[in-house]
Amino acid sequence: MERAGTDDEFDRRLEWIRLKSGSDFIAYAQPAGSSRRMGWDRILGGSNVRVRQMTIKPGVGLGGMVMRHGTVYTAHEGENPFMREECPVMLAEKLLSGMAFPVTTGHSTASSGILLLGRRDGRAYAKTETAWIKSALSGRSTCEPGKK
Repeated sequence: MERAGTDDEFDRRLEWIRLKSGSDFIAYAQPAGSSRRMGWDRILGGSNVRVRQMTIKPGVGLGGMVMRHGTVYTAHEGENPFMREECPVMLAEKLLSGMAFPVTTGHSTASSGILLLGRRDGRAYAKTETAWIKSALSGRSTCEPGKK
């Protein structure tokens, strides 16, 4: 996902992904300065101000699992249900299902950020939604989920 342009444009793109995916919450994290520390920079649909103060630790929570393994990580009642009680963001935002993605920029395969989406009603994210969101992150998708 490219961060080129204004913060308003970036927020509009995040909001578009949040709405089209049926998510209640979306947050984006990127490295702080030259360090590997990451915090949630952009938060839309959030109800708890503490999330902005949280840092991502490798292996802790959805974002930490993405940071550690570099791949999509999901949690809901049927998959990784323990994460709902161990993920600081899911707890703070009362999310019952969530999904986090590594975000790359340009032609790099290294993660330059993490995108986390969540739902408070507990509906799991379908594999087709995962594919659509990956496509939207890479900038290749302008259509709605499930449509071509």
